[in-house]
Amino acid sequence: MGARKIEAGLEKVFSGIEDPRSKRNQKHAFLSLLGIGLLGSVAGIDSFSGLGDFAEAHEEALKEVIDLSNGPPSHDTLQRFFNELNPEHFLEKFMEFTQALVERLPGVIAIDGKTIRNSGRTHPLHIVSAWCEANQLVLGQVKVDDKSNEITAIPRLLELLDISNKIITIDAMGCQREIAQQIIDLEGDYVMGLKGNQKTLLEDAKEYFKSDFKGCQWQEADKGHGRLEERICRVIDDIDWMQEHHQWPGLKSIAQVISTRTIKDKTTTDTRYYLSSLPANAELLCKAARAHWSVENKLHWRLDVVFNEDKCCIRNDNASENVDIMRKWALNILNKQKKEHVSLKSMQRKAAMSFKFLKNTLQDFFHA
Repeated sequence: MGARKIEAGLEKVFSGIEDPRSKRNQKHAFLSLLGIGLLGSVAGIDSFSGLGDFAEAHEEALKEVIDLSNGPPSHDTLQRFFNELNPEHFLEKFMEFTQALVERLPGVIAIDGKTIRNSGRTHPLHIVSAWCEANQLVLGQVKVDDKSNEITAIPRLLELLDISNKIITIDAMGCQREIAQQIIDLEGDYVMGLKGNQKTLLEDAKEYFKSDFKGCQWQEADKGHGRLEERICRVIDDIDWMQEHHQWPGLKSIAQVISTRTIKDKTTTDTRYYLSSLPANAELLCKAARAHWSVENKLHWRLDVVFNEDKCCIRNDNASENVDIMRKWALNILNKQKKEHVSLKSMQRKAAMSFKFLKNTLQDFFHA
């Protein structure tokens, strides 16, 4: 019964993706190649040679789930297939399925970019991703040429997402009037980091907090792993003068977050400033600003440490992008099935060692 559920799940997930191969090159079933890619990615396989070994090692078990009537595909077959596969169509199916898993609750969507260091033949891929903190899911992504093009990628990514009733957090590079206006038009709210790329606006924001403070304030602290971190968030909504001079779309408040971190005997302090379309609520603004950094800790860090992303040497243009999408699909699966106090790396190891565990993980995910 479980095998049939997985087969039906794979068909549901990947239905509508066009097979890029000519009919004379279809020795292996389309769904089988995609299934091996997804199953192998969940098990932590990070190369086409590894996927080939995975298919060969689990051939008998895989036959219960997918069509392997012509035997397991070679790594060359898998590489050619994923290089021919249209990454735009693949991403569409990824986002379509992921959106169905997202709970319709208010929350933070953090948008940030990451370069995959060893990808691409001429220059590495730079991917701008949308990360939902509440659901622990990657919602979507857009490929750009390099980090400097994030400004053009963010509007394209926002168009792909349903951001109504969501708080969008973006770092200073994406702090642009056009992006703020787009978020408001799409019925979302924003919290944007403010740095030197908006120099005059930053200086004016700093002046507000130098004078007599008449806004609201929130303070919190975290302690663990030999580290103490304290955050003070101060928010002002009496900003008529600033709006008169800058005309920033939807702006309702500005925030100052002072973070003090103590590790052993060393203490460092960092002060950041934010623009927001939210009313003055220091607790909400502080938590939204903090949630943005989860894209680094819970997405980018996991892609590097759990999935070995930066050391992966897949450089074919389409293949590197498709494998990146598959990697995030696998991360969503593991996050959705993760139990408290169980690491993703531990789940990945079990999936690699036990096909039964891998099968149950996929089955539960498809059922969800």
